[in-house]
Amino acid sequence: MIKCDSLIAGFLLATIGTVTVAVDNTYQVTQIGSENYATGEQSDPTVNGSTIIQLQVGEANQAVAQQESSTEFSTIIQRQVGSNLNADSVQMAAISTISIENQFGEGISANTLQADTEDDYVFILQGGIGHDVSVIQADSVNDSASVTQLGSSNNGFISQSNSFANMAIMVQVGENLNFLMDQDSGGENIALGVQVGNSMTVFIMQNSASGSSSFAFQEGNNNFIETEQENFGHDSLIIQNGTSLEVIHLQIGDVNTALTEQLGGLNTAETAQSGGFNFAETLQFSGLLNNSLIVQLESFNTAIALQNGDTNQLTLSQTTLNNQAVARQYGNNNDVLGLQ
Repeated sequence: MIKCDSLIAGFLLATIGTVTVAVDNTYQVTQIGSENYATGEQSDPTVNGSTIIQLQVGEANQAVAQQESSTEFSTIIQRQVGSNLNADSVQMAAISTISIENQFGEGISANTLQADTEDDYVFILQGGIGHDVSVIQADSVNDSASVTQLGSSNNGFISQSNSFANMAIMVQVGENLNFLMDQDSGGENIALGVQVGNSMTVFIMQNSASGSSSFAFQEGNNNFIETEQENFGHDSLIIQNGTSLEVIHLQIGDVNTALTEQLGGLNTAETAQSGGFNFAETLQFSGLLNNSLIVQLESFNTAIALQNGDTNQLTLSQTTLNNQAVARQYGNNNDVLGLQ
């Protein structure tokens, strides 16, 4: 009998050691107070359909959530209300997962990593002053990242590398804002940036990414936008409304298009294109002392620039054959220089 019981016990231990079932799990924690710390981890290979929800109300709180190793249809939701809060989330080797971070207060940071994922979504909302946000999506397909920051002195970063058919959206409202969107070594990507306020900066980089598009809109004064695109089939559109604005387009490769529209005065627009089949258009309306520069290298390029106002400057530079340049200025004391 003792021998039989030992065999049964050994069989049960072996069964438990080789079979693990964890499906449709939910983890939820609520903390109200100061100096709290919450960690939710769902990383077992058999975890499917899991949910992590962490709510913190207070000061000096930190929330960490992890979903790794073949999770599917999983969700991470972290909400923080207070000061000096930090939220981190990691989703790896996952399909159709969602990460949502909502933070309100001061001195808050949010970091989200999605690697080796497919059909995933990240949404981060921050309200207050002095916030930092970082979203990284690597080796992924059909992923979306959306970041909204309301307040002043906030910084944001979205990176999508070695990925295909991804979208990055950034919205900032306030003053002294900075944002960088980087789409590297991928294809069919879209980057959209919207800023409303003063003293704001946007950098959009799409390198080694075919068929990419970038759109940037700024409303306010003393703002700066720079886009860099490399390789085949890029599009870039920038619209600015205000004074003391600056735009820089840099495109390296074929079949590129750069469009710039500025409304106001004391603005500067620069476009540099290297490669064939390029098109650049710069429009500056209703302002004084605007500067426009378009430089195109190699063949089959077209440049169009229109300035409406007084004491504006326009420079068009094109090299090699089959280039076209059109320049129109309306107002007094305007200068135009064309080089072919």
